[in-house]
Amino acid sequence: MFPIPQLTRPRAPAAIRVERGHLPLLVALRAVAALIILWHHYAFYGPLSEWAGPLIGDALNWLAQHARATQVFFAIGGYVLARSLESRHWSWRETGAFIAQRYCRLGLPYLAAIALVIPACIFARGWVPDSLLGTPVSLPQFLAHLFFLQDILGYEQLSAGLWFVCINFQLCLVYAASLWLRDNVGGGRIDFVGLCGWTLALSSLFYFNLDAAAWDRWFLYFFPYFFMGVIVHRALAGSARHGEFWLYIAVFVIAMAFEWRWRLASAVAVGVLLIIAEQRGLSARWPRSPWIARLGEISFSLFLVHFPVLVVIAAVWARLDWNSPAAAVAGLLSAFAASIGVAFVFHRWIEIPAARISTRDFGKLRQRLSLPWGRKARQPVLES
Repeated sequence: MFPIPQLTRPRAPAAIRVERGHLPLLVALRAVAALIILWHHYAFYGPLSEWAGPLIGDALNWLAQHARATQVFFAIGGYVLARSLESRHWSWRETGAFIAQRYCRLGLPYLAAIALVIPACIFARGWVPDSLLGTPVSLPQFLAHLFFLQDILGYEQLSAGLWFVCINFQLCLVYAASLWLRDNVGGGRIDFVGLCGWTLALSSLFYFNLDAAAWDRWFLYFFPYFFMGVIVHRALAGSARHGEFWLYIAVFVIAMAFEWRWRLASAVAVGVLLIIAEQRGLSARWPRSPWIARLGEISFSLFLVHFPVLVVIAAVWARLDWNSPAAAVAGLLSAFAASIGVAFVFHRWIEIPAARISTRDFGKLRQRLSLPWGRKARQPVLES
């Protein structure tokens, strides 16, 4: 196991601090999902994976084809977001402040990751294939990334995984809109969260999610995974909704019978695991591993930084002509170890300050302006 650097770091704000003693299961799922995604990208992108083929080609091919876990992040994110936001009363000001907060929480680390990948690609250009680096960044491409619009506008991604942040932001907007409708159109009497959620989930499962090429730039393709987490929260919040959860599971089974998609199966597994673990209190007790807790804490940072680290390591190996299978395997392991270390630094200096801006500083501004926020929100255990 690679050593985890001991960093002196300030106490994170309560809204984003990982409460290891409260929900270690969610933390563990995030850690595992982040590692799966990292190794998927390391296996998918050359040249290190190509050079390592004679030694571990079968394993790398499997990882490139099957090691995908963003649906786990979406399901957990839906659960955490519903747990954090459902009890608030949503006015226009509340909704606007939430959008600004989410941009800071997601967008500032995302922009910092772009600031890492651009010089990494400049350093590596000419030494590793352009298929890994893409074309040199243009101003319109950068501006599209600034507003999470690169896929929608047809620009090339600057780094692997940035699309996830864009989709996450879209899902947050849609969920906040359903809460606003609940409180301002339905007056709290119409379940717009369920009405909108079920409509979008069903249309996705049987239409949008069947065509990745046309729809994977939009939240509609990924919405069933996110709504799985929301449904789990609804079931746990009221025993009358337990049937809704199992009905949603049945719809997933029907969708898989209609056309098999293994990501739907993994989302079902996450949903069933979450609801059983929460009902039995297991999510608060298991697993109790400081290593997993630390990895889960930095999972978002690891997701953002592992690609520029891979680019730099691949360029160094190419410059030194270390392209034998054994050297390439050592390069992949070095990239993995370096990614863990960089993620800890990134989490300390980028992710925590961004979260502080999105919670404490916006909270102070809200009080200064005396903005009405309605009912007091339940303090979230984790920030998605």
